[in-house]
Amino acid sequence: MKLWTQIAFPIVGALLLVEPGLFVAGGNPLLAAQRDADSRADSQAPGGPTQIPETIPKGKKLILKDGTFQMAREYSVEGDRVRYWSVERSQWEEIPADLIDWDATHKGESEQAARDADLKAKIHASNIARLTKDIDVDRSLEIKPNLFLPDDIGFYALDRDKQIRTMKQSNAEVKVSAGREVEKILSGVSLIPGKKIMDIPGERASMRLKTAEPEFYFRPVDRREPRFRLLRAQIKNGRRVIDNISVNVIGQESHKANELEIQTWTPATGVFRYTVDQHLEPGEYAFVEMTEDGISGYVWDFGIDLPGQKSK
Repeated sequence: MKLWTQIAFPIVGALLLVEPGLFVAGGNPLLAAQRDADSRADSQAPGGPTQIPETIPKGKKLILKDGTFQMAREYSVEGDRVRYWSVERSQWEEIPADLIDWDATHKGESEQAARDADLKAKIHASNIARLTKDIDVDRSLEIKPNLFLPDDIGFYALDRDKQIRTMKQSNAEVKVSAGREVEKILSGVSLIPGKKIMDIPGERASMRLKTAEPEFYFRPVDRREPRFRLLRAQIKNGRRVIDNISVNVIGQESHKANELEIQTWTPATGVFRYTVDQHLEPGEYAFVEMTEDGISGYVWDFGIDLPGQKSK
């Protein structure tokens, strides 16, 4: 019994020398002290783990008059109380309104809003740089958020789902009505009014758009201001008729075509935008350029295909 007492007292003395905060209920305090020492040694050793400062959760600061603050996801003033959702505790809480330093709180909100706007602008600028890395910066044009018009010369269509389609030219043909020529020959009268038909080979354009409200953009090679007509075609004998032209006895022409009203906009120098005043029905269409000599033989044709609808 005496021998046990002599051994036990040094152990108890060791226990009393251990820092109180290191004593773990149900565990060995000496081992806990050793683990803590080892942990401190590891953190101080080269290449050891470093302490990462805790970041403040995203939210609004309700700054109190004593200099402290509450982090709130949102808050509202209800009489003499302020009700807020605590980011730290994930629950609704209340605090007397007169404990809040409102000037400091509102100033902090304004500064945070400015920082958020600056960050948003930097992110947008980064996205712009990424999207325009292959585009001539001096000619780039953002026609929709994060959507840029190609900088090459040409005619473009904005389809559904923000898809930009490059339109190709087709060669329209103007033919003199054989019936009128025969009539002139048989009658011997050369002053009989003539008739021409302007049509495009084939019943369907190769470009198919899937929206009733397309937008069109044109970059001319010489930055001229073009004059376009948007015509709807009629299918006849395997061809798309876009204009019937009558010629009077003195050579003046009059056109009979199914023309749709378009609006012309200039979003940038050398770029022209065209919108249609009505929904386009399924069918075949063509942009025809008017020149000083009349109608150009080159057209930009396209078709409208809408889900569940057939061309009329």
